[in-house]
Amino acid sequence: MTRIANMQDVDQIYNLNTELFIVLNTLNDRIYNPIGFPMDFIKAMISSPDSDYIVIEDDDKIIGYILIEKRESPYKIYDSFKEDEFAYVYEVVILPEYRLKGYGKYLIDEANTWAKERGLKSIELNVLSNNYNAIAFYEKVGFENYQIKMRKDVV
Repeated sequence: MTRIANMQDVDQIYNLNTELFIVLNTLNDRIYNPIGFPMDFIKAMISSPDSDYIVIEDDDKIIGYILIEKRESPYKIYDSFKEDEFAYVYEVVILPEYRLKGYGKYLIDEANTWAKERGLKSIELNVLSNNYNAIAFYEKVGFENYQIKMRKDVV
């Protein structure tokens, strides 16, 4: 069962988010600390009219979630760019024992419905270039690489 998260879900979301950031830290410890978003961030996203945690439950236990937010393009003031608004996925998290059972795809489908209900035409997300499992999953559910973000250390 999926539903929109509420303030009673903050602790469970925080715990799942912390597990995610531990994994992200192993993939790139130069960017990620092994701690999740602070509780204030989670509460703000739950309270915002422009974002939602869509949670999936098994026996009243949150086993995963997707965090999605309506965003405006920073370039919308320029006629050079076509799209003004889009949905942004911060993260998709599924407990390890529930992975590869279709829950992630189900959450992406829910995010698609969420975006469609708000008149948004696209969903964007970021993924680490060495997170091969996540990249394969996102491609399987219809995402495509449309822009490459690059980084260089200052020496």
